[in-house]
Amino acid sequence: MSLDELFTSPQIAKRLGVTRQAVDQMVERGELPEPVGRSGRTRFWSAADIELALAGSDPATGRPATPRWDTVTAPEVPLRLEVDEVLTVPGLFAVTAPQVHVRIWRGPIGGTRRTVVLYGAIAESHGIIVNYAESIARTIAARHLSVGEARTAWWFSLWPRGFPQPELKVQYVSFAFPRSSGGGLLDTLLRRGSKDAWTGEFEQPVWQTVTPDTLARILGTTPDLDYPPGTYTAAVVRDLAQGRRPARVDYDPNNLEAALREITALHVYRCALLAGTRSQSTLPALELLTSEGTVHDGARLAEVFGIAVQALLPSALIAAEQYDTQQATEDRGAHLVERYFYEPSTAERDLLDRYEALPGNRELTAGAVQRALHLLRDLHGTLAARAEAQASDSDPQLTAAVATAIPELVSIQHLLDPALVDDPGPSPQFIGELGDAETAYLATISWWGPAQDDAHRDAALRGHMWTKDLAGARSGYDPFGRLVLHNPTTGTLVVERPRALPATPYPDDAVILGSPGAMTAFVLLPDGRCDILATDPRHHYEDITWGYDGSGPETFSRALSFAVLAHPDPQRPLTLEDRPAETAERLLTATSQGPAQHEPFTLPLDALRGTKP
Repeated sequence: MSLDELFTSPQIAKRLGVTRQAVDQMVERGELPEPVGRSGRTRFWSAADIELALAGSDPATGRPATPRWDTVTAPEVPLRLEVDEVLTVPGLFAVTAPQVHVRIWRGPIGGTRRTVVLYGAIAESHGIIVNYAESIARTIAARHLSVGEARTAWWFSLWPRGFPQPELKVQYVSFAFPRSSGGGLLDTLLRRGSKDAWTGEFEQPVWQTVTPDTLARILGTTPDLDYPPGTYTAAVVRDLAQGRRPARVDYDPNNLEAALREITALHVYRCALLAGTRSQSTLPALELLTSEGTVHDGARLAEVFGIAVQALLPSALIAAEQYDTQQATEDRGAHLVERYFYEPSTAERDLLDRYEALPGNRELTAGAVQRALHLLRDLHGTLAARAEAQASDSDPQLTAAVATAIPELVSIQHLLDPALVDDPGPSPQFIGELGDAETAYLATISWWGPAQDDAHRDAALRGHMWTKDLAGARSGYDPFGRLVLHNPTTGTLVVERPRALPATPYPDDAVILGSPGAMTAFVLLPDGRCDILATDPRHHYEDITWGYDGSGPETFSRALSFAVLAHPDPQRPLTLEDRPAETAERLLTATSQGPAQHEPFTLPLDALRGTKP
C-alpha cells in the first residue's frame, strides 16, 4: 500500500468538513472504521475503507452502495480519458487469451476525485465480461489502479450493439470488497508497492443497467459506444484510439467468402465427376477421389457433393441477402466504423442462383442425407490424412467444404427424422487432473499410436492441450479404437468422448466411474476394459457432473438413459423424456443426489437398471 492510500485524522476531518474531535466520535460510534496503524501519536486509516464508509458500503461485504444516477452531478470539466487500450486477461482457460477494451477516465469533482472504469466485450472475447468479471477487474486494477482507487472507482461494462441483443447495453458493476481481519502492520502500510503486484479482491459482481446518457453525464462527455454490429474488435479499437476515424474494416461476419469458396470447390469437383474426368491439374484431389479402393463411383460421389451444396446453400443465400440489405441501410455508427461488405463475384452469384433454381432443391430425404453423411465422413478422414501428410493430392478447400457440410447435414437429418440418431463422431475432451476413473482407463491403453491415417485425429487432440503439456505427450488407443493423448509428466489427458451407442450392451456387473472435475464418466467392465460413457448427441450439452441440481447432472442422466439402459429400437433410442416417469426420476436422483459434487462417483449398473438381487 502506498502513502497516498492512507488518511490521517486531519485529512479525514478536512474531507468531511468537521473537527478532529468529530472524527474520533464517528469512529467510537462505528460510523467510521478503526485506524489500521499508528506512528507515535499519528493514526492512519485506509483511504479505501474511509471512502467505502462514506459511500455507505455494506460493512460485511465492503460492497459500495449503488449511486442514485438521477442525482449524480456532472463534472464542471469533462473527466480526462487516461487509458484507452485492449487488455489481455491472463490466467483464464481459453484457446486464446481473452481480451477486453479498457477505458479509464479521471478528474476532480466536488472536492474529491472521480474515477470511472469502462470495459467492453470486444468481438473476439464476448462472453468473458460476465463469466470472468472478477478476473477482468483484477487485471485492470493491477495495471492501472491503486487499491484505494480500485475500491472507490465506478465500474461499468459495455455490451456492443448486436451482441447479445440488437441494442447496446451499459451496466454498472458493483463488486464486494471483504475487509481483511486483524488490520496490518505500519511498515507494510507505508511500504510503496507496484500496481503490477495488486492483490485486492473482487467478489460477487452485481450488474445494474444504466442508460448511455447517464454514463455521458457521469463523464461530462459522450464516449464512443455505438459501434456498428460486428465491428467492436481489437483492431478497430486500436485504430480509433490512434485517431484513425472512421476505422475501416472488411466486413464478413457470416463468412460468406469462405462459404462461396467451399460451394465452388464442391461444384467444380461435382462437374468433373459427372463428366467422367479422372484427373485435372486444378483439382488435385480428383485422382484420389476416383482411384480404386477409395471412391470409384463418380456418379454417386457427384450426387453427394450436390447434396452437400444444398446443405451449405441456405446460409450463403441468407448472408448475401443480409449484406445487400445492410449495405443499403445507413448505420448510425458509421462515423466510428466504415464497413466494406464482402461482395460476391458475378460467377459466385450466378452459382448461387443456379443451385437455388434447381428443380427439387431442398427436397432431401432422410435416406439420401444418411448415405451422404456416411460417405462424406469417410471422405473427410481420407482428405484430412492427406492434408496432414502434405501430399500432392490434398486440397484444403475441398477438405474444408466437406468438414463444413457434415454438421449441416446432421441438422437436416434431425429435421427430417428427429427420432433418428446418427453418430456425429467423437468429441475431444481435455482432463487436467486424473482420478481413479481416469487411472482405470489409462491402464487399458496401448501406447503405440497414432497410426498413419490418424494424423488428423492426433492433431485434433493436441489442439486441446496447453503448450506446456505437449512436450512428452504420448498417443495410444483404448480397447474400442479411440485415440488417446496423455502426458505422464504433467498428468494431462485428452480423450475422444463417444456420442453413439456402444457396439455391445454393457453387462449388469459393469460399474459407472467418475472423477470430480473431469466432466466425463467411464464404464469399468468386468473383463478389465474401461469404456467412456457416451453422451446423447441429440443434446448440445456434453459436460458430465453430479451432486447438485443443474445441467451437468441432467446431461449425466441423459447419457445413462442413452448408453446404459435398453432401447426397443436402437436406431431410434429413447430420450430421457420418453422413459417412464419413475425411470427418469431414478436417473436424475442418482446423478443429482448421489455422491457430492467434489467426491468420486461410483454406481453399479445392476443398481441403476433395477436388476440387483
